[in-house]
Amino acid sequence: MPATVSVLYAEDDSDTREMVTKILRSNGFKCIVAKNGQEGLELYRRHCPDIVLSDILMPAMSGLEMARAIRTDFPEAQFIFMTALGESRFILQAIDIGVAQYVVKPVDLDKLLTAVSHCVAMLRLQADAQRVKHLEAIGVLAGGLAHDFNNMLQIVLGNVHLAKKLLDPGSRAFTHLKEAESISVDARNLGKRLGTLARKESGLKRKMQVTPVILYSVNAALSGTSITSSFDLPPDIPRLSFDKTQMEQVFSHLTVNAIEAMPQGGKLEITARVGTLSPNSGSLLAPGDYVCISFRDSGTGIPAQNFAKIFDPYFTTKEMDSHKGRGLGLSICHAIISRHGGMISADKSSRPGATFNIWLPVAD
Repeated sequence: MPATVSVLYAEDDSDTREMVTKILRSNGFKCIVAKNGQEGLELYRRHCPDIVLSDILMPAMSGLEMARAIRTDFPEAQFIFMTALGESRFILQAIDIGVAQYVVKPVDLDKLLTAVSHCVAMLRLQADAQRVKHLEAIGVLAGGLAHDFNNMLQIVLGNVHLAKKLLDPGSRAFTHLKEAESISVDARNLGKRLGTLARKESGLKRKMQVTPVILYSVNAALSGTSITSSFDLPPDIPRLSFDKTQMEQVFSHLTVNAIEAMPQGGKLEITARVGTLSPNSGSLLAPGDYVCISFRDSGTGIPAQNFAKIFDPYFTTKEMDSHKGRGLGLSICHAIISRHGGMISADKSSRPGATFNIWLPVAD
């Protein structure tokens, strides 16, 4: 969803319209204003705003009629109705349309902003859910391609191996075949990485402490670099159930990602904390206890326009040059963490630098 949330506000009373519009804009919302339902419908079709805030009783077209028309073409549209106490009979009609958010007039501004915030949270959930489906579809496609790709490469490698046996190791042809064999092996390894995106199983999961795995993976990746590190990993972190090799891969990818974001040196901070997600937390994750592991670097950060794409396979802002498979790291991290019943996300509020948060369920 966009950084600035847009609200279509339909209200026939000029004083109320002016007051609410000022409040919305002062709180960072882009406000599109309509004087009645008909105008609101036309503006919605033209601008496709994120949220619709509307009075119910208006000339030309009521808020209910406008909502029905919008919901016909845009079933996921987020609505909030404003209604006077004497108009409560319309609430049932609103619920029939699928609108459960309403604010009673005269408007309590705190309650209005709470209702709008609830709609914003729902929009984010919808965007996250769509994102997960998108990545799963890409993973299935990548896995199928990787399987066929590796089968063909296996034939190439087999024939290269047989051809080398017929040649003198000192010949130019042998040297060319050896180079072709090396490149083919790299391609096969790339195919295996693509296959990771589609793999359904979470590997050999065991209940263990995650702290030693974090320390080993991060320190190994940082070895020989000018990056300094700090760890805030409480000793009482509960055990998690995970595949050690796959989790090492995740932590190594995130560390390498941080190193590349700090070419002049910098600091990588790794922290962990325990949190509980309730049924009303608004998360895509199941309710329960989780460990949140955060990787924060002091690098250049993630441009706002890239947040929606950073987990896409082969999306990268770095030069592709000789780095085979570059752009797959975060996609693989997302696939592995998802298979472990967790979630990985980038923190949009992290400035300067970038912060990646991993949520993993506590073992039973």
